[in-house]
Amino acid sequence: MPRYLIETYGCQMNYSDTERMETYLENLGYSKTDSTKEADLIIFNTCSVRQKAEDRVLGRMKEMRSLKKNNPNLIITITGCMVRESSSRYSEKRDKLLNRVREIDICLRIEDLPQFAELIRELNPDDYTKIEEESLKDYFRIPATYSQTTKTQAFLPISTGCDKFCTYCIVPYSRGREHSRLITEIFKEAKELTEKGYKEITLIGQTVNSYGLSVYDKINKKFEDLPENKEPFVYLLEELDKLKEEGLERLRFTSPHPKDMSDDLINAIANLKTLMPYLHLPVQAGDDNTLKRMNRPYTVAQYKEIIKKLRTAVPDIAISTDIIVGFCGETEEEFENTYSLFEEIKFDHAYLAQYSNRIGTFASKKLPDDIPPKIKRERWHKLNSLLKKTSKCILKNYVGKTVKVLIETKTDDVCIGRCEHYKSVQFSSKKHKPGDIVPVKIIDSKEWILIGELVIQAQP
Repeated sequence: MPRYLIETYGCQMNYSDTERMETYLENLGYSKTDSTKEADLIIFNTCSVRQKAEDRVLGRMKEMRSLKKNNPNLIITITGCMVRESSSRYSEKRDKLLNRVREIDICLRIEDLPQFAELIRELNPDDYTKIEEESLKDYFRIPATYSQTTKTQAFLPISTGCDKFCTYCIVPYSRGREHSRLITEIFKEAKELTEKGYKEITLIGQTVNSYGLSVYDKINKKFEDLPENKEPFVYLLEELDKLKEEGLERLRFTSPHPKDMSDDLINAIANLKTLMPYLHLPVQAGDDNTLKRMNRPYTVAQYKEIIKKLRTAVPDIAISTDIIVGFCGETEEEFENTYSLFEEIKFDHAYLAQYSNRIGTFASKKLPDDIPPKIKRERWHKLNSLLKKTSKCILKNYVGKTVKVLIETKTDDVCIGRCEHYKSVQFSSKKHKPGDIVPVKIIDSKEWILIGELVIQAQP
């Protein structure tokens, strides 16, 4: 039986894609291995949001060359965001990576997963004539193994691709235009997960709250039968909220786009029983000119108004964000505006990145990467220092409060999990296990984690 190994890089979407690849490969007769030396097929599921992510994968090719010397039949495959054209090195029309890197045998766009067996046959038809084509032709209808998450939490993709075209981002070119899954398919998968004991589901998409709004979705009239004036994403959340009665405790989604952050969605966050009081809402910059160069179609004032509405509707909501420092042409004044926004909003957490030129994007072609690395580092450290200070104050406010923690891991008697507000909590318990949701009183706070003690509940 041939063996496969998948190395996954990047966001939750990539890890979710890996789970569907595992199902597909096992249906083809492959078995999973953790050893590169034992593998007959090695797949790199790649991220290319930043150039460094690609460089990490390409840096692995020297090892692949050595492995191929020992196993001439070893197939090296690249999938994910680095790929533009599904092809093998024998295809007439080939992805550029196949010309650049001789160790690569197959390039596969993830939505073309059902074609993978055919590409394998192109390499060696004699050895793979017994492989039967996977019967499912729709990538999203291939069941996920959910091996990348705990058995209590699952990432559930609701769309693929992106229509936003931020100037620094390669995703619309690598994953294509946005397509949404049908509500019935998503609900069915969520129901099956709930029946299997999963207590928390996170809906994922490149811009998850634009679900059902893409050009493709409108042309194909995929959501025309929804109740009048009902947003597809809000309707989906309302439908999934009904699974509360069947055991779904928590529903989250990531990452939404400020452009599609409607009042109806904010009301849903406030009122649906399963939605947790936490939101990751990328702002990327706190200056209107910078946002314009990024092709982020909102202003700082509009973003702040969204935050105000969220905190009015859900007073204790935790909010995190993404910020890029040192983007093309960012002046000192523009950075200080970003710093001021960061200081004003007091984000619970933030993922800070120093801009790096990404070949193939609009920015790489039209906007010079003109901020020196030293300046980028200084700006990153300044924001990170503010983040640490803000986070420390926010976490201190949890001391004395009781939260409900979904246990994710347990080592000896030490349990670690997340509360409703997505804060990491550590406490001790002998009897509880991963998957349990338990009340924990917070007694201390560290830099990025809360320390608590189990609340002993009285026996009925």
